[in-house]
Amino acid sequence: MTKNDNLDEIFIKALAYHKNNKIKEAANEYIKIIKLDPKYFKAYNNLGEIHERINKNNEAKNLFLNAIKLNSNYIDAIYNLGNIYNKLEDYNLAKNYFEKIIKIDSSNEKAFNALGITFYNLLNLKKAKYCFQKIIDINNNNYQAYYNLGKILNEEEKHEEAIKLFNQCLNINPNHSNAYNNLGIAHNKLSLTNKAKQFIEKSIKINPNNFYSYNNLGIVYDNIYNTKKAKENFNKAIKINPNFTEAWWNLHCCSKTVDEALKILEKLYEIDKNHIKAKIIISALKGYNGDLSDYKNLMSSEDYSHPFARSIDWIFSLKKLPKLFFNKWDFYDSVIDLTQKKRPFYEYGVRLGHSFKYLIQTFKKGYGFDTFTGLPEDWHYSKSKGSYSSFGIVPNIKGGEFIVGKFEDTLPKFFLKKREIASLINFDADLYSSTICSLNNSKTIIDNKTILVFDEFLMNSNWEKDEYRALNEFCENSGYSYEVLAVSFFTKQVAIRII
Repeated sequence: MTKNDNLDEIFIKALAYHKNNKIKEAANEYIKIIKLDPKYFKAYNNLGEIHERINKNNEAKNLFLNAIKLNSNYIDAIYNLGNIYNKLEDYNLAKNYFEKIIKIDSSNEKAFNALGITFYNLLNLKKAKYCFQKIIDINNNNYQAYYNLGKILNEEEKHEEAIKLFNQCLNINPNHSNAYNNLGIAHNKLSLTNKAKQFIEKSIKINPNNFYSYNNLGIVYDNIYNTKKAKENFNKAIKINPNFTEAWWNLHCCSKTVDEALKILEKLYEIDKNHIKAKIIISALKGYNGDLSDYKNLMSSEDYSHPFARSIDWIFSLKKLPKLFFNKWDFYDSVIDLTQKKRPFYEYGVRLGHSFKYLIQTFKKGYGFDTFTGLPEDWHYSKSKGSYSSFGIVPNIKGGEFIVGKFEDTLPKFFLKKREIASLINFDADLYSSTICSLNNSKTIIDNKTILVFDEFLMNSNWEKDEYRALNEFCENSGYSYEVLAVSFFTKQVAIRII
């Protein structure tokens, strides 16, 4: 028997240990091989996999590098090294290794998938999509590629395209819990809440421990005005994964009091000390309770320029603190109590009519204005022209009258005729240009009893340049001032009354 035969036997023995999760024994055999033959590159790679498994990533990285030095085209080690750099969040280095594999093997689905995920982490969605599409071109039965591509399209608000991809994934793998979960997200974004609920419940049936699905089911229930059920599902997600910060964040939106929300967010911040949004809102809630120390520390720290911090600073600059709410429906209920309910309401930016349906229950008559084809221009860097489209579909809501077109075209014509004074006006057009246009054209329907609600007033990166700017310019040009009545940090809403 030759030396190589002996090494190969030891390697086979090590693989058997490795396969049966006898990690310590496997590691000892790989080390033995390396001592006997320092050029046995496969042993370096497999020993690296063991170190990666026990989170010794730097040791694993060095072992993979050794394997590649000995065999520059050893795909397993190149792939593993790319994954290590992804774990270390050095995505540019990771990218180089996955691209190297593709140069060696242009149809390597595994490398294209890892490269797509890496581009996603680098926020290069165009290249990420290319990678996943390339996998589908190579193998149209790769269900994970359909899923990954669908996820990106969901994030890009291309929900109808995403739905097709998730369905293709499920045609190949009917038990893909996350595909059902994301189908639910897509349908919820399209306000098809019954279907959304069904898909997410199917996801949970397949995998009862899918905490992402419980979280998203909570979001669906919140969207259909059922805060109690939303809260139950956020808690279920947390029970499965107590460190799932997204569910903790969503749970605080179900709070009825400052103290309840504060307790939840403090737990979240205990889990993740880097959760800057929780840190800022905690300082605000303590401020509402009369303790401004955290808020003052925040405003003298490097986080003072964060949009949440700037929003909080504006709230605390007001002469009187507005009522604070955590849930959109609690916010609306409180604001509705201040209105003249016999009057109609007006809404600028209807889209699929979600808020309109809620408001019409009280006011019975409402006027809605929208192009129903999405934003008429880019909204800073966050949303492109055409986002938030309802695909030209105008809602059919009893008591609602909808005026279709751009505000600058439809509003002057609509208000040529004398209109009833508004009980409430809901501004949900997001853009400065659309909001200032709707304010200027609404002068004749606003009095000192009309409540103005702004849906994206604060918390966003450029909030001072949008609805906030429009309101302040409108008041300055008209000789008005205003009182802030209610605010919700979570839903970004502000309610005001013109003085």
